[in-house]
Amino acid sequence: MTTPAWENVSDAFMRNDKPYGGGAFRIRDSEVMTLKVTGPDTPFKPASEWKNPEIAEHTEPWMNNSGERLSRSTASFIRGTLDSGMTRYFQQQAQDGAWWYSKDWAAQYISTGWMDFTRQEPVNGLAPQITRLWRSIDGGRTWTQLKWPEDRNISYLKFLDPQRGYAIGWGPNVWRTADGGQTWQAIALPPMATDYRKPRKQFDAVDLGPDGLLRVAYYVGMLGEVRLSSVVYRLPWDKAQFEPDVVLPDQVVVRLGSTEEPPGHTYSIYALSRLGPQQTDGDQNDNGKRTGAISMWPGHRNPAVRQLQTFDERYSLTDMDVGKRGVLLVYAGDSSRRGAPHQITLYSQDYGKSWKDIDDGMTQGGWFDSLTNTQYALYAYTLRKRQF
Repeated sequence: MTTPAWENVSDAFMRNDKPYGGGAFRIRDSEVMTLKVTGPDTPFKPASEWKNPEIAEHTEPWMNNSGERLSRSTASFIRGTLDSGMTRYFQQQAQDGAWWYSKDWAAQYISTGWMDFTRQEPVNGLAPQITRLWRSIDGGRTWTQLKWPEDRNISYLKFLDPQRGYAIGWGPNVWRTADGGQTWQAIALPPMATDYRKPRKQFDAVDLGPDGLLRVAYYVGMLGEVRLSSVVYRLPWDKAQFEPDVVLPDQVVVRLGSTEEPPGHTYSIYALSRLGPQQTDGDQNDNGKRTGAISMWPGHRNPAVRQLQTFDERYSLTDMDVGKRGVLLVYAGDSSRRGAPHQITLYSQDYGKSWKDIDDGMTQGGWFDSLTNTQYALYAYTLRKRQF
């Protein structure tokens, strides 16, 4: 198994868009689009204007207030090409954003979540979040705000096509639309998915398979005969209730992913997990280390789960991508390494049978194109890619 090599795509990627950052970028040939959530630009005065020559001063007083800076964060949709530059077509106040786009890039949905950090924190610590939802059908150039209750958070947008999809948010809660977001139906949740003590609880992982099956994963202490395990439930598009899929004993799921297969073909689901029971905040017996694992099962009914690989506990698993023809990427930090954190990419090109790791240094963002097995990484203004 040879190590794929990086090649430079651009040395000035998003250089002219301030504040700096690539956002959740996507690339198709020379075309680029991104959903970028950033704080406001906070420039400093010239050194000659500082009252104290050793203390830099912002140009405006509000820039010294962290609540003001957080409240002025924005979510932007930006589109263009690597050669001709980028244009911002959408911008709203937000500290969080979720999005979905069609394969031809003609349709996009964006949800934004904004909190006012200039106000005093509520007694329960749960500052109100204002959620809004938008849709574009012309490639992101013009946007229509959809009707959406502002107190319903959206963490994920998962769509089969521009008309049919799901919004998933705190609670957790699941809503379904079949008319392009004009109306939404609340879906009954699987057992033990909620906790009255945690009104902003989320699923540990969510995935929408190529056949339209929505899968959600969450940890349960006890559910019938299941103990201290992650459970995965699935929801067919034409059904109103979730049904059991698999149980992953003694592990906490970090990420779900599925292979992209043609209609009628069996596809695979992969789960990235941390082994052991779920740790609670303040647990004195928790040393922060977890042995990570990746498991797989086929997308049909009553599947058997195979654990493909366990990873050294020095790797803190953060994410996973599933590609074509047996390519799997797992992202992690290395707790044994001193100094600035580096991204470690663990990869398999044979369906998880064998693995190698690469130290990719300090990246400022990335994306994996699962249709072409191409990985992109951003180093300052330099955009690189490599093929698996």
